[in-house]
Amino acid sequence: MRFFLLSSIVLCISIPGWSADLIYKEDMIGLLVKEVPKILENYDSKTGRFGTGIWICRDQHDIYPLAVAYSTKHEDNPYFKDPQILEAIVRGGDALIEDADEDGKWIFRKKDGSEWGMIWMPWTYSRWVRAFDLVKEDMPQEARDRWEKALTLGYSGVKEHALNSVHNIPAHHAMGLYIAGKALNKPEWMEFASDFLMKVVEAQNPAGYWSENIGPVVAYNFVYADALGTYYAVSGDERVLPALERCAEYHLHFTYPDGTTVETIDERNPYHDTIRTGNVGFTFTPEGRAYLKRQWDIYGREKLASDQYASLILYGEEGPIAQGSEDLGATYILNDGESDKALTYQQGPWFICLSAFTAPVPQNRWIQDRQNLVSVFHEQTGLLLGGGNTKLQPAWSNFTVGDASLLSHTPGDEDPDFLP
Repeated sequence: MRFFLLSSIVLCISIPGWSADLIYKEDMIGLLVKEVPKILENYDSKTGRFGTGIWICRDQHDIYPLAVAYSTKHEDNPYFKDPQILEAIVRGGDALIEDADEDGKWIFRKKDGSEWGMIWMPWTYSRWVRAFDLVKEDMPQEARDRWEKALTLGYSGVKEHALNSVHNIPAHHAMGLYIAGKALNKPEWMEFASDFLMKVVEAQNPAGYWSENIGPVVAYNFVYADALGTYYAVSGDERVLPALERCAEYHLHFTYPDGTTVETIDERNPYHDTIRTGNVGFTFTPEGRAYLKRQWDIYGREKLASDQYASLILYGEEGPIAQGSEDLGATYILNDGESDKALTYQQGPWFICLSAFTAPVPQNRWIQDRQNLVSVFHEQTGLLLGGGNTKLQPAWSNFTVGDASLLSHTPGDEDPDFLP
């Protein structure tokens, strides 16, 4: 009866019409050029550090878009081979070297000042090595030697200790290791990384998602797509393309009409009102380009991050959008290879998602309890019902049994018992 009532209030949506091709690189070059002065405003030439507030190693990600601007020849790019840009890139990498420990790790520090131990930060290492690969031939020899030594140290640790299982962080590390092997002339690293990324491809569910426990991730799916897409752009390994196509189709269906991500089936993240803008992994298939066009039309190309401009310029592929993408409305049923596990239904301004994914309660703070099985969205109001899965918050559940007040978190308890 409840499903009948929900169905009766839902009307059908049409995704806006699509152009024949997704063309963006010329725009992205111009937009990246506009970002360079903004990046340099927050650059300290004395320390080589970027960013504002508490310094974290991820502030140095700016050396990557700077390296793309430095290495991209275009009539509208005044930063091509600009020695001042090269100097900022070199000092930025040197700041990472100065802050690293003897293993090449940094403190995992957040902008709120919290610290989470030492880490080979995957996002930082991959941007650093990509910047190195772009500018190494122009670097002063002493600086190049410093970077080669530091990157070799860091990625040796990654190879030996950080690629033990398929997960979103190891997937990103493997992509970085492949590029490091190319940049540092270590073909054995490239082979090792390729083998690992094939395990990532094999771990994908036929429905287009990766799981980190039981059932889909949604938000973290983008990490896998970025890793495989960047790897494909550098390697040309076409074995990853079917996985990227399935991933794109998955996200086409599990995205609300306003561009936010459907949280109902996500085992890691609750609802966020952020509009996901995809990544380079979506540029290699017609389905992925359909997703990007829809998201960029909602969000605006001019508001993308400089980091994203850099990857799209360097690695992205322009081309046709999937035919029939405008007909993705109405009902979609996700089958995980064994049975039907989720449904999305779109009509008029309404969008609903129903989830039949279940899992034992995990004693892991990162894996949420599958307790919120319905979401209802309306174009005028946004998300009306739902919000996604959580832990120790039974009031968010669609169904409860017994005294829900007995399951709660004690403030300050960093190692709670998640079982009822």
